[in-house]
Amino acid sequence: MSLFPSLRRSPVLVAASAAVLFGLSWSAAPRAQSELPKIWTGVYTEAQANRGRDVFNNRCAHCHDEHLTGGDGPSLVAAHFNRNWGSRTVERLFSKIKNRMPPGEVFIATDQEKLDITSYLLMMNGFPAGPKDLPMDMPELSSILIVGKDGPQPAPTGAMVEVLGCLLADGSDYVIGNATEPVVSTMDDPAADAAAAKTRSLGSARVKLLDVYPKPDAHKGHKMLAKGLLIRNGAAMSLNVLAIDMVAETCP
Repeated sequence: MSLFPSLRRSPVLVAASAAVLFGLSWSAAPRAQSELPKIWTGVYTEAQANRGRDVFNNRCAHCHDEHLTGGDGPSLVAAHFNRNWGSRTVERLFSKIKNRMPPGEVFIATDQEKLDITSYLLMMNGFPAGPKDLPMDMPELSSILIVGKDGPQPAPTGAMVEVLGCLLADGSDYVIGNATEPVVSTMDDPAADAAAAKTRSLGSARVKLLDVYPKPDAHKGHKMLAKGLLIRNGAAMSLNVLAIDMVAETCP
């Protein structure tokens, strides 16, 4: 159950650019190939990314600019990616492009062309090419995390995140208790994310909820998935809430 059925902001589709070009925070520390996250071992080919570039320039650049820096549409490079897609999967990025881009004209490119665009975004954002094309294989794409060379890192302040836990009242405030560590998320389908969270374990964090409207009193004690913008203040965490959905009527 979504408390915000009409609030659906499309997340910025961005990818982390190469550190030399955009000065981002992907770790560049040397590591053995066998220790690198999969995305750093080469999950697409240069030829596939070049095909994606051609489709992008023909179908997408009028909104996002040929350099992916944005125009009428958002930028697809720079620090937004680390905030909005870090620790998410390539499958989720591809699904966003496949099912929702461009708004109102999703059939302007084939699924394969959109997969090639996904590989182009990876190339433009510093992830290396390899010997095989990115496959049209959802389980395989789901196994590829978009992370730095050191693996997943805590979500930073300002990131769009999701938090799973128990909804509690704290005076006139609301908090998520037994909360999971905030992880980068999107607003493309909160209800689907809530359904996927049903089997996830809770954590030990506590996250204060800000600007919750309407008041979620009916869901006190329920297992909830909250989405919003993360604020870190030392060890304390708050969430500017954009959506909150019930996962289960009991918690834990």
